[in-house]
Amino acid sequence: MGTISVIIPVYKVEDYLDRCVQSVLAQTYEDIEVILVDDGSPDGCGAKCDEHAARDSRVKVIHRPNGGLSAARNTGLDAAAGEYILFVDGDDYIAPDMAEKLLAALEDTGADAALCDIKCVDDEGNVVRELPPFEAGVFGPEEIYRRMTFDDWAMRYVTAWNRLYKRELFDGLRFEEGKLHEDEFLAHRLYDRCEKVAAVSDELYYYVQRGGSIMSAPKSLARLDRVQARFQRYEFFKEKGFRDLTGPTLRRDYEFLWDVMAHVDVKANKAAIRPWAAAIAREQLKRLDVRGAWLWLYYLRRAYGPGREDA
Repeated sequence: MGTISVIIPVYKVEDYLDRCVQSVLAQTYEDIEVILVDDGSPDGCGAKCDEHAARDSRVKVIHRPNGGLSAARNTGLDAAAGEYILFVDGDDYIAPDMAEKLLAALEDTGADAALCDIKCVDDEGNVVRELPPFEAGVFGPEEIYRRMTFDDWAMRYVTAWNRLYKRELFDGLRFEEGKLHEDEFLAHRLYDRCEKVAAVSDELYYYVQRGGSIMSAPKSLARLDRVQARFQRYEFFKEKGFRDLTGPTLRRDYEFLWDVMAHVDVKANKAAIRPWAAAIAREQLKRLDVRGAWLWLYYLRRAYGPGREDA
């Protein structure tokens, strides 16, 4: 078996933190260490973290200046002593048997990572969205890449938090700091280190949809991080020779960038947007895809044409 290090980044989740931590401490698999990374939260989270540590010796608290979600996760990884890694966001919570079931899946199949399905709930725990079925099985990295690319709600294969990892997968790898969509930058690189990935169909992770969270924030220039992450994944697939995945990945990146340009002042942010518009347009045109020309023309019109009245 072995110890599971559960890493919980904590920032402005005072109303949710107790439920989150209690769901982890109540796991049927008890050989865990819980690392609460207080990322300079300005509310009462820091004190709550210390209270949990005083009540349960398995809880370790790290207080650090605010650096963002990636930095907090990386701090937790650096401090983790377990053979396995599990991430839980501070406003979410997990089923009592999540650790036990995912560890059993790893051991029964010899996999390097094990994923579970998620349940989308509101603050009170009511289901707010029904997701497509999540297929159980044991898959190689290439099959996971296809699911990341084609499946409805493919985020279940990308997010950091609905899975258990062997610790060594993170050797020399960390989340890219200062980015939104930080999972998108790292997921394919972690899978590249896996021989096998196990998936269980149980909904073991409760993903809380709340106002004020990072993912519910209005579209902004920061969403360019997702464009950058997708483009890196496109380059990764191209390098690995997964030709049937490169086109759809590039097309999705095109859609993300188009959406960003539809919601921000392109003229005021030319320096940030231009490199990605140029890169995606260039790669599309190499593929004889006319969308590359349309993307570049749209960018030029928005960046050099009449100003936006609603900007």
